[in-house]
This record gives sequence, structure tokens and C-alpha cells, in this order.
Amino acid sequence: MISTERELHALSPRATPRWAQIARRLARATRAAWRLRELRHLTRPEQSIEEIVDAVFTFSGGFFVPLQIKSEVVAFLRMVEQARPKAVIEIGTARGGTLFLLSRVAAPDATIISVDLPGGPWGGGYSYARVPFYRAFRWASQKFHFVRADSHQIRSLDRVRKLLPDGQCDLCLIDGDHSYEGAKQDFAMYGSLVRSAGLVAFHDIVKHATRYRAGVDRLWAELKLAHRHVELVEDWGQGSCGIGVVIRD
Repeated sequence: MISTERELHALSPRATPRWAQIARRLARATRAAWRLRELRHLTRPEQSIEEIVDAVFTFSGGFFVPLQIKSEVVAFLRMVEQARPKAVIEIGTARGGTLFLLSRVAAPDATIISVDLPGGPWGGGYSYARVPFYRAFRWASQKFHFVRADSHQIRSLDRVRKLLPDGQCDLCLIDGDHSYEGAKQDFAMYGSLVRSAGLVAFHDIVKHATRYRAGVDRLWAELKLAHRHVELVEDWGQGSCGIGVVIRD
């Protein structure tokens, strides 16, 4: 039983010494590295999309867990698999779970590009230590590229364009800056790289119920009036998540 404020403070994550936090992260990463083979062997159509999603959500204590609702991401992956994209951009990778899932429904020779801002305010980005994990996601002859930079900088856009085989992509998932202005800028910049009939997807189109100042829902309300689209939402009252997909003309 905790009886004093000092004991409460001792159990607080902030009270954990820096060396102990680093040791815990190293131990967690080591466990994930040993088990990574389990994920790498998961491919379509040998395993169902549901099986692959479940495996990622439960892998090594949530090491790669996507910030998604299962039913929504399963429906999204089915849609993506029908398009079988050969060039994919993900803006906002965080723990990497969605990146892995996209690789399993993309073409076996796909080019997959992660754009993520280290230390960013909308998820914190990922460290260099995670890049080898993410690079190991590839299967067959896929190529992975990692642009660890602000997606809103012109040089980031130029770098992404040069990494695409023909300067265009088939799918762009926007899940980085969740402010209205930030998501709108990502759409204007990277949506221009998506070829005709390609997909531009947004995560978090459901209005957030917390003080989390996201504005993707407001942007989505505007975009769906002007574009062919699909909405993948389990419950509009769930207070977060939801995936919206624009189909480019």
C-alpha cells in the first residue's frame, strides 16, 4: 500500500533514472529484434489480413503497435491491396506498425517511403535505432527509404520526388502533423505526387473528444465535398481515429 507522497513520486516514470530508462528501452528492443523473424514471415496471401494485423498489434509488448482501430485498418488494407501500389508514401510513421502493414499489401517490388519528423509534436517521430527494424520489413524486392525531416520543407518534398521511380506514387497516407493547417499543407504538397486514380488517405478524420488540438476532421469535411472518397470509421462517436481516402481524378 502506498502511504506517502514520496512513495508515489518514486513510482512515477519521471522519477526513473535516465540510465534505467535507457536500459529498459534496450532490453525491449533486443526482445523485438529476436522475434522480428516472426513478422517478416507474414505475407499475403499466405496469411489473412486479419492475422497479419493481429500479429502486429500484439508483437513484443506493442513494440510496433499501430495507433489505429483494427477494423478500420483492416478495411483500409483491403482497399490498398486491390490497388496493389508500386509506390507508397507514409507521412508520420511513429512506431512503424502501419508501415509494416502497408508493405504487406503493396506490390512485391514497391518503393515505400517513410517521412517522419524526429521529435515532432504529433507523435515524436522515431530514432535512428528503429530504422534497421523498419528496413527489415521489406519483402521480395521492395525498396524502403527513410526521410527523417519536416514534411513541410520543400527539400523534403524534392527528396521524396527523387526517390519515386517516376516521380509519382500510387498511395500517400497522411498521418503526421494533425493540425488543420499542417494536414492541408501535406495534402497540397504530397497529394500532387499521387497519380490519377491513386489514393490519398488521412488518419484521424473523426473529431477528437479530448483537448488534443487536431484539425484533420475539419480538413476532411472540406475535402470530401470536392473529391471522390471513402470513409472507414467504426463509430463516429469514438473520439479519435477514422480513415478517409480521397481517390484522385
